[in-house]
Amino acid sequence: MRRIDEAMRKAGNENALTRFAEASKPIDSLDTPGVKCDGAAKPASSIVVSAPARESVSASDHFLRLDELQRRCASPAWKRDPKKNVFCNEASFGACIEQFRTLRSRLYRLREKQPMRTLLVTSTLPGEGKTFVALNLAQAIAHQHERRVLLIDADLRAAMLHVAMGAPAAPGLSDCLQGEADEFSIIQANPQDNLFFIPAGRSVSNPAELLSNSRLKGLLDRIAPVFDWIIVDSPPVLPVSDANVLAGLCDGVLFVVRAGSTACDQAQTASQEFRGKNLLGFILNRVEEQATYGGYAYYGYGGKGSDNR
Repeated sequence: MRRIDEAMRKAGNENALTRFAEASKPIDSLDTPGVKCDGAAKPASSIVVSAPARESVSASDHFLRLDELQRRCASPAWKRDPKKNVFCNEASFGACIEQFRTLRSRLYRLREKQPMRTLLVTSTLPGEGKTFVALNLAQAIAHQHERRVLLIDADLRAAMLHVAMGAPAAPGLSDCLQGEADEFSIIQANPQDNLFFIPAGRSVSNPAELLSNSRLKGLLDRIAPVFDWIIVDSPPVLPVSDANVLAGLCDGVLFVVRAGSTACDQAQTASQEFRGKNLLGFILNRVEEQATYGGYAYYGYGGKGSDNR
């Protein structure tokens, strides 16, 4: 198993990683209401972090308004998979949860230096854990007091987020991009926390064309002021061009690498797509304990049994 620093050097992006991985101390916690997972109440963990003041929502009809969204969006009963949602199983995933809190804290620190709201999560190939990271990063943010986060499944080729969320798969993003549904029809909300979700929607034969049309940018422009963060799960980089298209609409890119699995040359080739653009850094997934610093999985978001997309 390669050590983290060696893997990242071979990936050729040490500068981006260093910028992303600035040491940060834990920030004081603040209690928030519990979140229900599979019908059972779970205590919610939270960290208060410094962040820019939330932008005011325009009164113009061009922008989505929170009160209207809460009144009109769907509120299905999600049945989250506790094996994929680490915040639903704190007893088994305590160390993993702390990793997501640390990632959340570092993102807020980055946002103090540059405007940032919409994040793309991708990987070199399928099976590296990008969906797992996107899902649990979104939940880490939603556990904070009065922090709203929107999770979007933009992997129109192999959507998996709705399965982990235990949520309806449609209507979703593809339906909106085809003009068959509006934002109120595709956004799902959970009254138990501040997490909102847009599933991928119905299967389509032209995902690249849909993601490239102007409707996606228009959708993001309308809904962005309502949320503190928007987390977008995209297809992996090497098989298709979708991630590169989506990156142009996002403020930053998080690149997931599976430890001991992803070939360094492939990761380097894939990450070149975002070189000089908005690559924030790497997340090393499924790190063996002996490969971490002091037994601490510095970038390990997912233990054994968390072999997700």
